[in-house]
Amino acid sequence: MEFIVLKDSTRGYVVKRKDYPYEFHAHLTTLNGCRQLIYYINQGLLPRSTYLQGSARRLLNDTEYQQLKKPKQRYYNKSGSNKR
Repeated sequence: MEFIVLKDSTRGYVVKRKDYPYEFHAHLTTLNGCRQLIYYINQGLLPRSTYLQGSARRLLNDTEYQQLKKPKQRYYNKSGSNKR
C-alpha cells in the first residue's frame, strides 16, 4: 500500500492513500505519528493507540482493517515484595 503525507496548515499532517478517493485519509498532528501509522499498516499490525486505530480504520476498507493483527498483551511483572 502506498500513502501520501501532506502538510496541513491548521491540523498538522494528512495521510492519504495513493490512487484512492479523498475519503481514505486521516489527520495527525506529528510527522512521527504519520510514519508510525504507515509502518504499522505496512507490517500488518493494529496500532496500540486508540487514535491511531481510528486513523487506520479511516485509511483502510473493512476487509483490510479486519486482516490487521492485534498487538500482543503487554507484560506486567507484579512484584512479589508487596505480599503480606
